[in-house]
Amino acid sequence: MLTAHTARHSSGRAEVTAYQDAHSGRCVLYAQGVFDAVTTEVLGQALARTRVSRIEVDCSAVTFADVAFLRALLSGGSSGARVAVTAPSLAVCRLLEATGSTGLLLATRNSPAAPATPPARTSCVQAR
Repeated sequence: MLTAHTARHSSGRAEVTAYQDAHSGRCVLYAQGVFDAVTTEVLGQALARTRVSRIEVDCSAVTFADVAFLRALLSGGSSGARVAVTAPSLAVCRLLEATGSTGLLLATRNSPAAPATPPARTSCVQAR
């Protein structure tokens, strides 16, 4: 059974939709919009609600991300889950590269958190 939950920041600038398959335990979060110190709380809340060991975060629709966004990804929420970024937007690539976090968060085709069907972009090099 697939469940979905969408959380939108009150400003309307950021939204996260979580899809979780109860049978497989796979969880994918789709983040879209602007994620800064104010709006990143929706990502943090979505991560905290997820009770799996690995979470994929599709960042293809993220137009801006700052260190608050990075902090939320690295923390994995209250569950301490391993977070892997899939399909990073250019904004997310810039953040990961500027902070040296690419190797920590970017999913690769060989990583256990990578999706079954590879996204269009699996590296920051391809996002440019």
